Amino acid sequence: MTRPLHRTAFIALATALVAVVLVTLGLVVSPPTPAHAAAPSTGRYVPVDTTRVWSGSVGTAPKVVPIAGRAGVPAAATAVVVNVEVGSPTAAGYVRVTPAGVDASVATQEFSAGQTISNLATVKLAKGGVQVKLSAGSGTVFMDVSGYYVDGAGATYTPVDAARVFRQQVGTTPVRVPLAGTGGVPAGATAVAVNTQVEATTANGYVRVTPAGQDPQVASQVFTRGTAVSNLVIVKLVGGAAQVRVSSGTATVSMDVSGYYTNSDSGSVFVPIDTTRAYAGPVGTTPRTVRLTGTAGVPGTATAVVANAETERTTAAGYLRVTPAGTDAQVATQVFGAGRAISNLVMAKVTGSTANRGVQAKVSAGTATLDLDVAGYFMDGSSGSGIGADVSWPQGCSAAGYPANVPFAIVGVNWKLGNETNPCLAQQLAWAASSTGGTAQAKTQLYVLAANPSYNAAVWPRSNTVAEGPTASNPYGTCTGKFNAACSFMYGYTRAYEDATIRNVPNPSSFRWWLDVETGLSWLTAKDAAKYPDYRTQNRADIEGMVAGFKAAGVSNVGVYSNKYQFNLIAGAIPAGSPLRGLPNWATSGRDGAAAAQRQCAGGAFTPESTVQMTQWVGVSPKGVEQDYDFSCV
Repeated sequence: MTRPLHRTAFIALATALVAVVLVTLGLVVSPPTPAHAAAPSTGRYVPVDTTRVWSGSVGTAPKVVPIAGRAGVPAAATAVVVNVEVGSPTAAGYVRVTPAGVDASVATQEFSAGQTISNLATVKLAKGGVQVKLSAGSGTVFMDVSGYYVDGAGATYTPVDAARVFRQQVGTTPVRVPLAGTGGVPAGATAVAVNTQVEATTANGYVRVTPAGQDPQVASQVFTRGTAVSNLVIVKLVGGAAQVRVSSGTATVSMDVSGYYTNSDSGSVFVPIDTTRAYAGPVGTTPRTVRLTGTAGVPGTATAVVANAETERTTAAGYLRVTPAGTDAQVATQVFGAGRAISNLVMAKVTGSTANRGVQAKVSAGTATLDLDVAGYFMDGSSGSGIGADVSWPQGCSAAGYPANVPFAIVGVNWKLGNETNPCLAQQLAWAASSTGGTAQAKTQLYVLAANPSYNAAVWPRSNTVAEGPTASNPYGTCTGKFNAACSFMYGYTRAYEDATIRNVPNPSSFRWWLDVETGLSWLTAKDAAKYPDYRTQNRADIEGMVAGFKAAGVSNVGVYSNKYQFNLIAGAIPAGSPLRGLPNWATSGRDGAAAAQRQCAGGAFTPESTVQMTQWVGVSPKGVEQDYDFSCV
């Protein structure tokens, strides 16, 4: 809708078009079953031999780093896995690595003046590149690529509960680390994600974790003598193994596996997002559950998240653990000192109900502030792309214009006006029925236009009885043909009853129905206040009438599509006892992008006592045309 919204430009008395989203119904949907469909070809991982892709001086101005087309990363790559090292910074601060052109307020790694330190980053590519900047001073930044995500051939990911797979004293001679067959990693794994901790170091240096038999001149993490530090490594396996060594002295190295990649259709695929803060708050020695469903745009069928975990304001030396909710594996995500800030990338398996999936976090001693920034998530094959879509008259009757591989779809029942039937309804319903499923959303849903037009002899009601239909119980009194709340209620009632009974919708009671409430449609507005001082009450009566009309036609699953701004302009405050209270919401972010839509899951409700169960944004389809996409918040 949020484009020239599905049909608004064609409606009489339309005001300026504003993007809005639909609201989900209060239908309780069973949690998805385990993956029953092959993972889609999108978001698959291709490991590469760790290669330096870029190094250079970086300051406080963003510097764009082209990556696609270098170090084996193809032009079509959607995201890249890159180790980011900051060397000899001139001031204390942090490094920020984000998609090119995006400067989200997130830190990739913190450092002190003169401190060299690394952190792994998974970054969405924008125009084939990323950008890097420091918060203060300048320093030399090194970027080493270990793999990329792409649509096409590649590996899927399977998260596991974090498990220790290696702990040994390591020196300057490479030590082979067999990983296939340990910690839940199968023999056919092509790469693994392992958190690598270095401690008991006898000299300053760095640790290298590389494919077995290969020793490229890259560092996984830099350390100082006697100091423990960690870094996540995604390493390609050769002969089922990796290898590790330090550049000087000796150290005790521990490796904790969090997942693996295989050339299989049974795993999960990666969906990169613009980095979104999921949590910023205190953590202590008691595990704290961090909800990710909705708050960071993570869908209920996600299997794992990729997130940067930063600890700061630490009151004691210790370590951070980020694990699946409900588990407390004895592994450290990152080691920290008292009063020091440090970050580490985590690829944590998420657990819980579809509406409340997440991870848990704790520190081993004292307290700290945790910032958790999600850069993407993994989706299992049963969810298709994980992103739904809605269609109506703009797409027409040609299936070639409909998005493919969607887990759920919403179809407009009306055409350009609320009293018109969509002539493409049959084709669009057939497309929607082919949705892959796998989310908490119903595979096929419907939406209808809501409006409260001024008096029109052809369609305006004159009684509380629908032609060839029921007589309504009207809370606003008896409609006698006037333009007032009683007849506005009956106008909405009649449109909804007709939508459910004469628009050729098979088994209407089996669907979720959304009421499209947006300012681009025909409503009383502030300019009508002189003649209709209670104009918002009339508009609200119309929407309430639609809810009642659907119920009269046997439809009980009804929700509202709008946003806070538009719904308030149209309907104002919703009084106690109104049937609009508690209806599920479908909220829009317009053209603000997927990340904004994901954030609305947490704070976009526009009717009292309601929750946002779905959000919408305007994107661009693979065919280069605008398309409304929908995100499930549950």
